[in-house]
Amino acid sequence: MKILLYVIILLASTVAFGQNVDDQTLQINGSARLSVKPDIGVLNIKVSDINASMSNSIARVGEKTNDYVKILQKLKFNKEDIKTTSFAVSKNSIYRDERYVDSGYVASQNIRIAFPYSQEILSKILNEFAKSSTEVDFSFAFELSEKLKTEVQNKIIELAVNDAKSKSVIISKASGQKLKRIQSINYGWNHDTGMEQIEREQVYAAEAVAAGGSVPFNFTPDDLIFRDTITVTWIID
Repeated sequence: MKILLYVIILLASTVAFGQNVDDQTLQINGSARLSVKPDIGVLNIKVSDINASMSNSIARVGEKTNDYVKILQKLKFNKEDIKTTSFAVSKNSIYRDERYVDSGYVASQNIRIAFPYSQEILSKILNEFAKSSTEVDFSFAFELSEKLKTEVQNKIIELAVNDAKSKSVIISKASGQKLKRIQSINYGWNHDTGMEQIEREQVYAAEAVAAGGSVPFNFTPDDLIFRDTITVTWIID
């Protein structure tokens, strides 16, 4: 799959001249941003039930979850890939006569499955849920696979280094200084290694009720934007 990367080099930079006992230095921050199309879709299903009995509430959540797992297996997802990310049971309180009163128990859990992103897979999930006799409360999120994340990380480091080099040449010429050699290189945003995602993941919520037909479907996930920085210190003359 061809991956489109849109590159935006940050204009802002931090430049500092320093001096120790023997050498003058020039410190440059190189930075870069990449806009990347996600290649992984994530389906999150919220399962919940309210019942007068705690055990019945938990049992109903289990039954609903099994129904959803069967639907996903019908769509050729492996049961082993369907994960529970949270589970909780608590008293159900309702507001009545100007006060909160207990009204049974609420049990809930969230199940998650990741898959290679495609419009076709999203459409199949939506249509299968729409045909189900069980109501479904779910959402989609989008992220990068480990392979693509590594490619983006490597590319953004390269761009940040090139940005630092370009600024170093421009500033040294403008100030009449000569770049002798690199004294040090510090990597990481805020002294922490690894690129930073600066755009929040887009989550697309949906609720499907048995409809007996196909569901109109048309949305495209937003690009994910990442940034990184590197600091290069030159000895100058």
